[in-house]
Amino acid sequence: MFYLFLLLLILIVDYQVSCLNSFLYMSIHNSGFHREIHYTLKFGGLGKLSCELLLLQNLPSAVYVDTDQLTNMKKFKKINSYVPLYVDVENPTSKSSPFSIYIFENSRKEVNITLPIHFRYHDPSEKKFERIQIESPSLFVQCRGSNSRSSLKFKGTSRHPCSSSSQIYDYDKLSQAEHCDWQELEFSNIPTIISVLIPVGNSTSYKFVLPATILISWIGSMYLIYIIIKSGKRVNKKLL
Repeated sequence: MFYLFLLLLILIVDYQVSCLNSFLYMSIHNSGFHREIHYTLKFGGLGKLSCELLLLQNLPSAVYVDTDQLTNMKKFKKINSYVPLYVDVENPTSKSSPFSIYIFENSRKEVNITLPIHFRYHDPSEKKFERIQIESPSLFVQCRGSNSRSSLKFKGTSRHPCSSSSQIYDYDKLSQAEHCDWQELEFSNIPTIISVLIPVGNSTSYKFVLPATILISWIGSMYLIYIIIKSGKRVNKKLL
């Protein structure tokens, strides 16, 4: 009986070691409308497996990424990402839609990723702040190596852009990205949901702010015209 229990214990330990375990820890840094999401991925039971990782992050309409900024980061090998559409950084939240960003990496015991994000302005309302929530991303893998099928527990298979799509820089060619089969891997922990408070303009101040802005603009314009005319007369006198 003792030997049977010992054998069962060894099999359980061996199974846990041979299975790929994934843990995700995410946090948000900085303050204001321009921040960074930090992802830390930790893996156990990698063994001889060689995997490509895909982190699929869905972003709400109140959040955007600057694709030009990501392009510069890719040149310095700070991120390997693909955004399947042109992101208009000037649009407010009311004229924007949710979208997804794909981040690619290679498997190792610990993977650290920094994603710069920006918050859009909201239409004025009676609220002082708007709460924005960013859900945790999904993790997909493509693995090679001994016993890769037996040692991995997948939630399912789905098609997403291949890692080569991160090399597309022309906005007109974004839709031409190749798609591959990816296996979704479930996290061994429950990742944190990011929640941020963003200030919102007070709609009750509209009746005061609009006339005051117009009045100050007119005063500033008239003053500039006066200075320009006065300077012009002084220059003309010197020339004469």
